Amino acid sequence: MARHAIAPERLRWQPEIEKLPADSTRDLPVLEGTLGQESAADALRYGITHPGHNQHVFVRGPRGSGRERLVESQFGSLKPKARQFRDFCFVHNFSNPDRPHLITLPRGEGRSFQRQMHRMALFIRERLPEILANDPIRSRREARRETAERDIRALLRPLESKLDAEGLALVRSQAGPNARLQVSIKLMGKPVSQEEFRNMVARKQATEADRKKIEARIATFEDELQKIARQIRKKWQQAQQHIEQIDVAETARILGDMTSEISERFKAPGIDAYLREIIDDVLEKRIGHETSQLADPTVLYGVNVLNMGGDDEDLPLITTNTVTPANLFGTVDPTWRSGDRAVASYRGIRSGALIQADGGFLVLDAEDLVNEPEAFRQLLRILRAGEVAITSPITDASHSSQSLRPESVPVDVGVILIGDQAAYRRLEAITPEFTRRFRLLADLELTIPRDAESMEQTCRFMASMVQEQSLPPLTRPGLAAMLEVSHRLADRTQRLTTRVGQLTDVVREAGFIAGRDNSREISRDHVDSAFEHIRRRAGVQWLNRLHDDIDSERIRLRGRSAGQVNLVVSQRQSDLYFGVPTRLSMALVKSQSAKLSLEYGARSDQPRQFLLPLLGEMLQLSGVPSIQATLSIAADIDAEDLDATLLGQACGLVATLAGLSMRQDIAVIGALDARGQVIGVDHVNERVEGFFEACKHVGLTGKQGVIIPAANQNRLALDKSVVKACTNDQFHVYGVAGIGEALELLTGKPAGTWKENAFSADSVLERAREALQP
Repeated sequence: MARHAIAPERLRWQPEIEKLPADSTRDLPVLEGTLGQESAADALRYGITHPGHNQHVFVRGPRGSGRERLVESQFGSLKPKARQFRDFCFVHNFSNPDRPHLITLPRGEGRSFQRQMHRMALFIRERLPEILANDPIRSRREARRETAERDIRALLRPLESKLDAEGLALVRSQAGPNARLQVSIKLMGKPVSQEEFRNMVARKQATEADRKKIEARIATFEDELQKIARQIRKKWQQAQQHIEQIDVAETARILGDMTSEISERFKAPGIDAYLREIIDDVLEKRIGHETSQLADPTVLYGVNVLNMGGDDEDLPLITTNTVTPANLFGTVDPTWRSGDRAVASYRGIRSGALIQADGGFLVLDAEDLVNEPEAFRQLLRILRAGEVAITSPITDASHSSQSLRPESVPVDVGVILIGDQAAYRRLEAITPEFTRRFRLLADLELTIPRDAESMEQTCRFMASMVQEQSLPPLTRPGLAAMLEVSHRLADRTQRLTTRVGQLTDVVREAGFIAGRDNSREISRDHVDSAFEHIRRRAGVQWLNRLHDDIDSERIRLRGRSAGQVNLVVSQRQSDLYFGVPTRLSMALVKSQSAKLSLEYGARSDQPRQFLLPLLGEMLQLSGVPSIQATLSIAADIDAEDLDATLLGQACGLVATLAGLSMRQDIAVIGALDARGQVIGVDHVNERVEGFFEACKHVGLTGKQGVIIPAANQNRLALDKSVVKACTNDQFHVYGVAGIGEALELLTGKPAGTWKENAFSADSVLERAREALQP
């Protein structure tokens, strides 16, 4: 067995410490950008420098892979300028209030335009009435009234002369444009009304005959009185119209001067028409009319600027994790009035992230976007059309709301989605248009070669982290320890990880431990302790369950057993993986047909169907062996991890068929390809450590160990406690290249070789072959 044992020095890769680029991170230049990812960076750079033409970008990689850091670093290094500078302003539409007008101004002018219109609105509300009420305009109005009065007096003189000759007098009362003319009787030089004369008749101061005579004379003037009254009314109406024209003309002149300055200052389509509409509204509704029921001028004549830009030329780079339609595309907020009625106006129009990012880029989390498929479809429509239609939200049925339909806002935005492979596939499934719009795929590599260049980059990244996190510097041994952690997390042969999130977690915790120890530097011990603490915290539940399984003898770690072999599957906790020892049980019976079934946890499945044909080939049979095999794995594992149990399944089938018991102090880890070749598995370090932890719980005997594929040897980065136990011959890690080697370790018997139409006597394969003979 010793020939299959992997030497302790090969159980944990360690860099040549003297070849590291510096004694400390103090001496290293920080790494600009993220770790590795040149290919992804090239795609992203192209998308930033050549936006448009449906070349939106998807940055694909799991969380913690440095995807956000990659985006930030590329924008930081390229420093692109905005493609255009626009402020979007909404104003009231006087002819169609539910369709507010959009005015587009150069960036930075929206705020100035808003201030100018506010000053004008304040003038209309407060100063204009005062100006119209003061000299010289008031004098002009009085002069026109006096002129009208002179004309009316001249009109009345002929009639007054006629009446005077008849002993009558004309009495005029004026109420605005309405004139009332009455004829009175002159008595002793004083006018007496017809009503008073009747009273005199009743008092016997005059006769009834006199009354009838006088009223008959008055009646002869009735037609002339009516004619003159109409002429007076017309005179007054003309005068009033002229007076109003004085106010209108003066208001038009004043506002014309003000708006001409605004029109000259701000050159944009729609502004001149909007200013004319304001003047028309003032002249029509506010001159010579009651205005208490009208909207405040500062509200009606204001400007709502959606994206007030500054005066600089910084690139709009908007990042948002809230992907609701309102947040992305904008909305209309109602203003509440009495009666619990929601009334929407142009002032309630709110911009979304797309409008804020106009001329630049919008960065979205694709993993959030997949949960809002309608928002995603709307995003694609906007990118296709190049404009955003802001809509009112759906309000509660108990409230009525005015529905606004603002003019669409043109946008020129490059969109960068950040997400993992699952998010990419889900967006792709929503609509095929996704891949047509997001043609640039910046795929992040999860590992980089474990060469001198990559190790230097990783060390420089560590320098960046300690600087950004304000941590103590890493010593040379500390850097070496971090490279070992990086190799361990890569879980690939001669590779380092690019999962900068996990590396940062380790450095941050190592810095905390160093501070607790009052150390000014982060040493190897601090890094090792940090990685151990992180794994221990994440694996508390796993460890408790493991100990419970051992104590309850659901897993046996001593002696031998027929039809049972120990496996190690992997389970994920947080972002870390752990090895979970479990038991594989087998039941075999001869049958007319070959059948293999597999049960694991509460599920059942058809395992890889090549196992029985492979068994036939191993035993040199002419066909598939006629047996029915039922395999049962105790743990409730992921179906994707079943391949990592194939080596154990094959060994268990052969040994059980041969009638041999198998060692329970050895676990089998490994996969098989369709030809029966032993191939490597993921998370081999965690699997080895999981079985080691189980053995340590019952006590190390010096005979316990694990079988792993020889192909996994260069991935090994085992914990120091495992390496130490192997060094002291208390535990063993065996590397096997074939099923036969694993069988020999499990059964203690030679696997057997095929020679002269037979396997060697009393070998595992010979016993299994004989068991299938009729």
